[in-house]
Amino acid sequence: MADILSQEEIDALLNALSTGELSVEEIKREEEEKKIREYDFRRPSKFSKEQIRVFDMVHENFARSLSNYLSGKLRTFVNINIASIDQITFGEFLRSIPSPSFIVVFSAPEFHGNTILEINPEIVYTIVDRLLGGPGSTGNLKRPPTDIEMSVMRKEVNVVLNLLSSAWEHVFSFNPAVESVETNAQFVQIAPQSEMSLLVTFFVSVGNVEAFMNVCWLSSTLEPFAERLSTQAWFVKKGEISEEEKKKLRENLETVQVELVAELGRSVLTLRELLTLEVGDVIRLNTKKDEDVTIRVQGKPRFLGRLGKFRGYNAVRVRKLIHPDELEKEGWE
Repeated sequence: MADILSQEEIDALLNALSTGELSVEEIKREEEEKKIREYDFRRPSKFSKEQIRVFDMVHENFARSLSNYLSGKLRTFVNINIASIDQITFGEFLRSIPSPSFIVVFSAPEFHGNTILEINPEIVYTIVDRLLGGPGSTGNLKRPPTDIEMSVMRKEVNVVLNLLSSAWEHVFSFNPAVESVETNAQFVQIAPQSEMSLLVTFFVSVGNVEAFMNVCWLSSTLEPFAERLSTQAWFVKKGEISEEEKKKLRENLETVQVELVAELGRSVLTLRELLTLEVGDVIRLNTKKDEDVTIRVQGKPRFLGRLGKFRGYNAVRVRKLIHPDELEKEGWE
């Protein structure tokens, strides 16, 4: 919205024009200079301000979840905050990584290409030391991680990636998987050096150790989901579920195992009768042999069926679905 001038400012402007202190040409020239913006064709802007705002919200949630997890796992105070979000070329990111470092290349079936999680070695050695019972003081280590340290960190990296995936659920869901773990940035050639990327830098504090952690998202990886990187996708109305989410819920529910029991009948005995039962005694049930039996799902009556044999096994054929109204009417338990 344009600024509204007061009457005093208008009078001062007209007075400057009339006295020659300010000319119309100078005003036009200033307006033209304001409209002109520098543009670097070697570093084109791939992400809008709104998309970066969504990145900030997503990774704030990720930082909070990871802080809580590591604080409980390491039994010490861990604080993680976003330090910056920058658009840089992939080559610039690789050149900024120290050597040695801890570089995780991960992917997911839901998007094309790879993404990088880079953790400063000081953080890695501190985490490993505390996990193995140490105080978390690593000294000034400048060596690559050992095989044991790499093995320990791989397990923690899987948790970190799952937390990152959970933070993205409001925008799009993906299942991350580790492709490789490197200690030298020269071996991480997953994209052209000139490709633009969005670099999210975190400031990590574990006890007295402070260092940085980076997540580098390539523009080609996020391109298929560009339309979802909006605040509208983030603030979904309560109760509103997309078709993709409904499909995923159905698929998950279909794999859930439930207990199904065909109940032959019931009988009520006193405690005295129960204690005096012997082999050969007959217990009369509340059903006859040619009546339907109740089929219960997770203890709740859901179907009526008939007993029989199927390929040499005892079986029950589902004959009728018990309607909820019938359950209340008949007083089923």
